[in-house]
Amino acid sequence: MANSARDNIQERVPQRWGIDNTKVMLIPPDEYQDAAIARLLSDMETMKYLRFMTKPNGHTPEDAATRRKYRDGCQINNKEMVNFIIALKKSQIPGSIIDKIHEEEYFEPRNIPIDGGSISVDEPFIIVGCCGLSSVNSHDHSSEAGIILDARFWRSGISTVSLYLTLEYGFEYLNLHRIVLLTTGINVGMRGWMENVVGVKVESVRKDVIYMGDGTYIDSWDYAVLDNDWYGHSKQSLLERMKR
Repeated sequence: MANSARDNIQERVPQRWGIDNTKVMLIPPDEYQDAAIARLLSDMETMKYLRFMTKPNGHTPEDAATRRKYRDGCQINNKEMVNFIIALKKSQIPGSIIDKIHEEEYFEPRNIPIDGGSISVDEPFIIVGCCGLSSVNSHDHSSEAGIILDARFWRSGISTVSLYLTLEYGFEYLNLHRIVLLTTGINVGMRGWMENVVGVKVESVRKDVIYMGDGTYIDSWDYAVLDNDWYGHSKQSLLERMKR
């Protein structure tokens, strides 16, 4: 894609955006979600590979609110992020998992405002994670992508759909050239997904770059998807995976 089509990428960053897919909803962060996000960030299995983000006594809703407001500022004011909350309608929850959902986790149906319109949710829904783009850079036409998903939904296909929609938004709406995804050496599942499904090799391993808060450090495994990867093979590979 010509660089002229990438002018002012950050001006294309929305204030509030959402994507209503048949398998998952990506919705903008809101105050009513803070307690659910706090529970997510406090669950040690969910944060198994992200222990450097945890707190000894867990996250409170106030912590989640502070995080949300900071990230909203990065999106609305600085145009450096696109934040999504991963939500599932009750009918989208896999049958093998639905018995693990507590009744108090459900939110009532509602219209969720986004730029230029809204997403109408006509049945109870739950919050199962967050994902999005960060470090959006107009000069280099680049960004980072990331995801946190409730451990109950690992290997359910939800992460693949959520990251597919995030990458699609980055490459096909923001017109990015390069999206980086970072993981750790012990997260073998994520590394395998990047290499075998997305079809990209590890670009670099940065030694001892993540401080764990307990006196130890771990390595970061850095992957990058380029626009020619996306249009050449990654998009189709992910679509095929989502059909399973």
